[in-house]
Amino acid sequence: MASVERTPREKETLMFPEKEQAGKFVEKVEGRIQQARAPGVRRDEEVLGQAVAEEMAEHGEYPEVLKQPWMHTHEEHQEAQKLVDLTFREDLSLALRKAQGSEHYPRNIDLLHDVLTGQLYELLTEKGVNKQGIPRWVAGVAGAGIFILAVLMAWLIIR
Repeated sequence: MASVERTPREKETLMFPEKEQAGKFVEKVEGRIQQARAPGVRRDEEVLGQAVAEEMAEHGEYPEVLKQPWMHTHEEHQEAQKLVDLTFREDLSLALRKAQGSEHYPRNIDLLHDVLTGQLYELLTEKGVNKQGIPRWVAGVAGAGIFILAVLMAWLIIR
């Protein structure tokens, strides 16, 4: 699904009514992304998808219960995008209530999860949340290593 340009407010609040809730969510996701990292392995979007599923579960909807890969119609994709837009404009709980009234329920919950995760991932990438940086402790260890190496070299030269 094509990327949708979000308003500054939508970018700030994401799928929550308040920006503070969005901030806590982003912190949680950042922490999980850091924990899930291994050399050469990036699972950022998967980690984000799990966090989105947990938020949906808090509202009584469980996208993982749909075990089969569904073929979604164009109409279902359009509905999912409208639900995602509603999520950003208002909040997740309102979009989930609207989804429950659809003829495509519960299939639309799975598609809402997928589209919402993809668009949140794009926004968080834009904000730099999932950029792989060098943790501070690694930089500190590297600096200490360089210092120790310099001291050893000086000691060898003086000897």
